[in-house]
Amino acid sequence: MNRQATIESDSDINKALKHAMLQEIDRNGMTKRQALRVALVNAIHSGTLAPGLRLPSETDLAERLGVSLGTVQTALGQVQDLGLIKRRRGDGTRVLDCSVLPPNIWHFRMHHIESGNAFRMMNQQIEIASTDSEGPWCDHLGACPEYTVIRRSIIGTHDLRVGAEMILDARLVPAASLAAHSLRQSNLRTILEARLGVVAVQGKRSVSLEDIDFRQAALFELPMDGPFFKIEATTFLSDQRPFYFQTLHVPADRVTLEF
Repeated sequence: MNRQATIESDSDINKALKHAMLQEIDRNGMTKRQALRVALVNAIHSGTLAPGLRLPSETDLAERLGVSLGTVQTALGQVQDLGLIKRRRGDGTRVLDCSVLPPNIWHFRMHHIESGNAFRMMNQQIEIASTDSEGPWCDHLGACPEYTVIRRSIIGTHDLRVGAEMILDARLVPAASLAAHSLRQSNLRTILEARLGVVAVQGKRSVSLEDIDFRQAALFELPMDGPFFKIEATTFLSDQRPFYFQTLHVPADRVTLEF
């Protein structure tokens, strides 16, 4: 993603965010909350909003963007879940250094081998589907009449691509109840937690090294050459019900993993 000139004044920040927000609404049919989240994430990733910058107050953002205070607070909370901003009473909202990952990034963290910098999601292509097929997820989720599949081709820093597939019991999260654009530029786990009003608990994680097959490479737009880390992770709800089963395919020759 090309870096843009940094902006600092509240007026310019509000103008830039409003323009980007309206574009997302017009192009993708997003809600104002979703569009504001995407606009903020893109502005931070592009460098338009630099680390250390303090954003306008929540009431000022709401007034200038033409949205409710609740919309601003929810969008900011979702961006904070990605570790891109920090909200603190008395100090407002500040943009964080994107090279540091917050503790709410679960399962594993990736660092580029060459630079040592933390991997960051820049964009993603999302597909939502249903399946009644059996697979390794059945051991965690049990035998369900139907499963919801959230498949993501994630584009990250240094043009690194990662494939991710989350599978849930469709009775808990029906595929038809999700829209791909509503999940863009988000921490998917926290979005689902908020949607269901639940709290998730980490389960087991495993890593293996393997070559990627043709089907997986096509699904996630990944290269066929080179070894891949295959990471499988399970998550429970706080009452110990199974929540989701997730598989990730990560190029092993380009990153190190931290658990």
